[in-house]
Amino acid sequence: MIMSAHSENSVRSWFDRLYITRQERSMRPAAAYSIFLKYLPLQKGMKLLDIGCGTGWLLKVASEKGLHTCGIDLSTAAVQLSRKNSPASIVESAGVTKIPFPDHTFDFVTCIGVLEHFTEMEKSVAEMKRVAKRGAHFCIMVPNSKTLYWKIWQRFSREHRESNENALSSKQWQELFLQQGFKVLQMSRDEWRLQRVVSLLGIKTDSWTYQHVKKLIWNFIPLSRAQQFIFILMTDSR
Repeated sequence: MIMSAHSENSVRSWFDRLYITRQERSMRPAAAYSIFLKYLPLQKGMKLLDIGCGTGWLLKVASEKGLHTCGIDLSTAAVQLSRKNSPASIVESAGVTKIPFPDHTFDFVTCIGVLEHFTEMEKSVAEMKRVAKRGAHFCIMVPNSKTLYWKIWQRFSREHRESNENALSSKQWQELFLQQGFKVLQMSRDEWRLQRVVSLLGIKTDSWTYQHVKKLIWNFIPLSRAQQFIFILMTDSR
């Protein structure tokens, strides 16, 4: 079991300060979120829940694709931002151990860069599963503890400590999800930093050049050493 030295209230306070101070700049820009939805078999009219919805950009993109969208966030400041940026979405202030939606409600659950901050990780993952339909798909992005970046961040970053940020290896993340009864459909790298670099060079991310550059880089960096993992999971369809 992953233990936390922080309370839910202290984590909420840290994220409230972040969102009040930085507003939309607290997280990635809106353009960065469509890639997460590409992993999911979306159909108009389906229901999506975004856990830790933050600035609300993923909810906005999903709503524009015809999904019924809901979000929760521990931070009341984040809830206000999400409601402003994605007015078509239902957004509630709630902790992930008590999600305010009925059992088997959602076709998709997303959790982008948030799971690592949960004070009760196993209980939270079980609660996320509770509100998902049988056969639902999950898209979850989490950090890798095996990178040099993480080791430096963990040792010297005050932000890491105060926000209760924890990382695991790819194997440990997989074990956590399997223990909670998920099927791991896919594990991919987070491409956001690479996309930012190539865009500064004037290379479009949908071009052959970008795909070729990405392939060359990934050949030298094994997936197990990626800075962050994107897991696509599915619940039992029976």
